[in-house]
Amino acid sequence: MWFIINIIQSILIITHTLLCTILALIPALFGFPKASYWVGRKIWGPILLLLVGGKLIVKGKENIDPSKTYIYTSNHMSNFDIPILFAITSVSLHFIAKKELKKIPLFGWCIAAMGMIFVDRKNRIKALESMKVAGQLIKSGKNVIAFPEGKRSRSRKIERFRKGTFVIAHSAQVDIIPIAIKGSEVLHKPGGLKFRPGKVYINIGKPIKTSSFADKKAEEFANYTKEIVEKLYKDI
Repeated sequence: MWFIINIIQSILIITHTLLCTILALIPALFGFPKASYWVGRKIWGPILLLLVGGKLIVKGKENIDPSKTYIYTSNHMSNFDIPILFAITSVSLHFIAKKELKKIPLFGWCIAAMGMIFVDRKNRIKALESMKVAGQLIKSGKNVIAFPEGKRSRSRKIERFRKGTFVIAHSAQVDIIPIAIKGSEVLHKPGGLKFRPGKVYINIGKPIKTSSFADKKAEEFANYTKEIVEKLYKDI
């Protein structure tokens, strides 16, 4: 029974994502990216979660000052983490994504037009250049979301935080918003089309002051933030 349900869900998810991509691409191409982000926050993310039976329980939204710019830093358990973050925030989030996504027809064009940042993970020099672009975006008042683990964790444990995100924070002098997500891996199990309904808990922490790490290495900043995210995860 679940196999048939998951096939139907897959068709609906693909159709919904395709329609939202087209809907978001049009204003982005005409210079209205805010309208594209509205599609992501109000239509794409919430309906996608509805299709798989995901219920979000959010704690700590009061820690976000929408008038300020942040780097939102989250653990990464599922492909659904991105629509979840779109659905719970009231700001336009720029994602740091692998460059391969840019090649996907329509979807890649859309996220490129929206100003997402693409990183060539196989080329260290180009990756550093992408990080500089992210820093410039933040300085211009745009919020960035990053998954410092670099990829989804399949162990259900929070893996090592890489330092790139924190190099950007230092260079842009912007604070970090730590976020813990728990339960998103149930909605979509890695390696297949296994969707299951469930509750997803999101715990948003207080901003971490980048100025407090001015005389410390990026690795120390990364390790400290990981500890905060782990604590937020345990407190769920």
